[in-house]
Amino acid sequence: MERSGAFPQVLIYRGMSSQEKPSSTTADAISASLMELLADGAWRAYEGVHSERLKVWLSQSLGVEHVRLCCSGTFAVELALRGLKISSEDEVILSAYDFPGNFRSVDDIGAQVVLCDPPVDRGWVLTPEALESVVSPKCKGLIVSHLHGQLAPMKQIMEWARSSGIKVVEDACQAHGAVVDGKPVGSWGDVGVFSYGGSKLVSSGRGGSVVTNDPLVAQRMTIFCDRGNNAFPLSEIQAALVLAQYESLDKDHQSRLQFARNLVERLKPFPWLHVPFDMHDDSPAFYKLGFMVKGAGAESDMEAHGSLRSKVLDGFLNHGIEAGEGFRGFASRSPKRYRVPKPLEQCQTLAATTILLHHSMLLNPRTGADAMDRVIEAVKHINQELQL
Repeated sequence: MERSGAFPQVLIYRGMSSQEKPSSTTADAISASLMELLADGAWRAYEGVHSERLKVWLSQSLGVEHVRLCCSGTFAVELALRGLKISSEDEVILSAYDFPGNFRSVDDIGAQVVLCDPPVDRGWVLTPEALESVVSPKCKGLIVSHLHGQLAPMKQIMEWARSSGIKVVEDACQAHGAVVDGKPVGSWGDVGVFSYGGSKLVSSGRGGSVVTNDPLVAQRMTIFCDRGNNAFPLSEIQAALVLAQYESLDKDHQSRLQFARNLVERLKPFPWLHVPFDMHDDSPAFYKLGFMVKGAGAESDMEAHGSLRSKVLDGFLNHGIEAGEGFRGFASRSPKRYRVPKPLEQCQTLAATTILLHHSMLLNPRTGADAMDRVIEAVKHINQELQL
């Protein structure tokens, strides 16, 4: 069979805008993998040579001993907690500003969530100082997420967790390819998790992976998933798609990183739209590039913050910019479902002020310069219209 890229690309990309499609090199690799699977019939398998190659790639690139492929990033978090033997008697610390699925994962294993407010003026991630303010003797686990391009200070967090007897699930679902303090994200925690959901930097539509150096954690995960066969698999065809993207990830990552740094530099004249971390620290990855909107008025005026954010998003939409709100956070959830040692004021601020640019704006060799110019023009127009 001739290995033409046309048929697989039609299958994958129908209905997408040109900005949403992968770079041409990545798309060619995906097409070749699909044609190979169609030719040899391996596309219907649960596991096969592509799954094994993917496990080897993750093991070698992250420096980990054990890799488990699974059905989603959300399930990967739950599987990690089960592998760490977190029980219904335990507490798990979670940022009050985080992906809702992480809260549900703790719920699903019967443990209690302890919400930790991110530090003021430190962006979206947790720090050891914030964690120390909420820890209790019942805390046995911590989920720490890299969010919106910002990397959590993993070296310091792991030192704190070791001294506190707490196991760490490192949520790297938004951060494929990122490096913090010289190590790839996902390799710092007792367990690292990745997502291959539909719009992630590395995607097979659905799927995830869990990595660890602890053989007992790996064994517990295997036992939980064994229901006569692997009940929560990443299929062979999904593994092939993921592997093809990982093999070009470094190049794509560097392109996105350079675009994001250039964009943020050009936005410096507009302090009301800012990134709350140093873009030149480490090597962040941008599933979505996060900004915080800040106008005149009291910091505690959430209604005013939300109104300004809505107007800014309307301005982006009018200029064809793919942007949206951040997470809602957990401050409004029933307190019966978690323990909260301190008021969640920063969580509310983040939920009201965060704006996200999707990574499709950051990586397209044909329209990259045009995309950046459109963002700048949109911000200039918003700045003038709202008199910011």
